[in-house]
Amino acid sequence: MTLSTGQITMLAEGGSASVSVTTNYKWTATADPWITIRPSSGDKGSTTVSVTIAANTGSSIRKGAINFVCQDLTRSVSVTQAQPLNQRLTITHNLSTFVVPTLTGNGLTGRVDFGEGEKQNYAAGLKWNYAAAGTHKVVIESAGGTSFAMESVAGISAIDMSAF
Repeated sequence: MTLSTGQITMLAEGGSASVSVTTNYKWTATADPWITIRPSSGDKGSTTVSVTIAANTGSSIRKGAINFVCQDLTRSVSVTQAQPLNQRLTITHNLSTFVVPTLTGNGLTGRVDFGEGEKQNYAAGLKWNYAAAGTHKVVIESAGGTSFAMESVAGISAIDMSAF
């Protein structure tokens, strides 16, 4: 039995993925309750299994598995899902290039909304060049953050930490 992947990583809001399973015999699959798989069994040959992962409403990263069994052989796909982004840091500035602050914490994940319709996954030192001068608002949504540090506060007019 072969599987197309051994791991699925998903954002907190959940979503879909797929796993291809190839066997010479009939197979079955089971998964944690927050993971839906279709089909959950099949005949020999190749089958694409659709995986739907429910939103993580807990306060921490969750891990689970999809277990495929074919005769006496078991293969697993590990599933790791981020915790919800429950922290928000809003920075108002007039910079032409904004450098994202460094967040620290355990299991840190996040997204940065630079405005201008641009959103990216959080990474320390991430930069965004604005097309036009003016006042801009950056919103950093994160989970697992305990503190943040900025290279400079020049050009920063406000930092809202009330939801961080």
